[in-house]
Amino acid sequence: MTRGDLHINGRFLTQRISGVQRYARELLTAFDGLLAGDPALANHLGPVPVWYPKGPPVIDPPHWRVLVPTALPGFSGHAWEQVTLGRKARGGFLVSLCGSGPLLCHSQLVVFHDANTWTIPEAFSRTYRAFHRFVRPRLANRVRRIGTVSSFSAGELATCLGVPQDRFTVIYNSAEHILTPNEDPETLTRYGLEPGQYLFVAGNQSPNKNIARLIQARQIIGPGAPTLAIAGGFTTGVSQADTASSDGVMFLGRVTDEELRVLYAQSRAFVFPSLYEGFGIPPLEAMALGTPVLSSNSSAMPEVLGDAVKYFDPTDATAIAACVKDFVALPDRDRHALAMRGQERAGRFSWATSAHHLLDLVLQETGAGQA
Repeated sequence: MTRGDLHINGRFLTQRISGVQRYARELLTAFDGLLAGDPALANHLGPVPVWYPKGPPVIDPPHWRVLVPTALPGFSGHAWEQVTLGRKARGGFLVSLCGSGPLLCHSQLVVFHDANTWTIPEAFSRTYRAFHRFVRPRLANRVRRIGTVSSFSAGELATCLGVPQDRFTVIYNSAEHILTPNEDPETLTRYGLEPGQYLFVAGNQSPNKNIARLIQARQIIGPGAPTLAIAGGFTTGVSQADTASSDGVMFLGRVTDEELRVLYAQSRAFVFPSLYEGFGIPPLEAMALGTPVLSSNSSAMPEVLGDAVKYFDPTDATAIAACVKDFVALPDRDRHALAMRGQERAGRFSWATSAHHLLDLVLQETGAGQA
C-alpha cells in the first residue's frame, strides 16, 4: 500500500453523538494515538483523510495528529456515502465504523453494531428499516472485512446478514472516555437532584430502551421509590417510545458530557432496562465511575457486564421493581462491593486495545506493516 491509500468514512463527524458515533470517535482517537506514536508508520500511512460531506458543520471537532478530517463535496446523506465517498475511496482501503458504507468499495472494513433493524423492527421508521435491510446484507457479502462490537452481535448479525459468524472481527467498545470531561459542578442544582437520592437512566427515547416499563416498575414500588432521572434525546430514523410523565420521574433531555459524568457519579445506581443491545456503553460508563448498576439480562449485557451488576428480566415490570427494591435495601458495604466489582469489570475494556485490533486489521489488509 502506498501513502494516501487508507481512507476513513467520517460521515459520523456531522451527526449528533450517540452510541455509534461515540464508538467511531473514541476508537479513531485511540487509533490516531497509535499512529502518532510510530512516526515511520504514520509517515507511510498518513496523513489519513477522514472524509465527511461538505456542508454540515463538524460536531465537536476531534483533535487528531495523523488522521485529518476533510470535507468532500458532492451529494448529501446516503447518496454522499454511496456515490461521492464510494468513488473517492474506491482505489484504497476504506474503514467504515458506523454500520454502513459504500457498495462501490470492495476493499473495505464495515463495522455493524447490532441486528436491531431485524430483531426489533418496530423501533425504526419504515424508511430507515428498508434502507438498512437492503444495504447491510449486500455490504456484508461484498466487503473484504466485517466487524462488530460483541460476540453476541456476531451471532445475531451472521443470521440476519447471511454470512458465517467467523467472518466477524470483534472490536469492543470501552468506557474510559467518561473519565475525561471535567464535572459540571452545577449539574444537580440545575436539574433539582440530590446526591444519592435518584436512580439514573441514559438512552434515547426508542422503544428498545424500555423506559416505559421502568417507569411502570417504579409505580409498582409505590411510595418511597427513588426518583428516576432519565437523560437522552431523540434519534433520527428511530421510533419514539410512549413515556408519559409520572410522579417521581424526571426527563432531562440531552445532557453534556460534563453533566453526564456528574449524573452517573452522584446517583444511587444506574439502571439499564434495554431490551436489546449489541454492546451497551452506558452501564460500562457508570461502572467506570464507581456507580452500581442494575441491568437487563438480555442480549449482549451478560457478555459485557459479567457478574458485576444486578440483573433483571426487562420484559417484566414486577421483576424490575423487585430488583430495584432489593438493591435499595442492601447495606452500604454490599452496594460498595458491587460498585468495586463494576469498576474492575469496566477496566477490562479499553479503546487502546480496540485500536490495536483495528490497526492489526488495517495492516493485514494493506500490507503497510511490511513497508
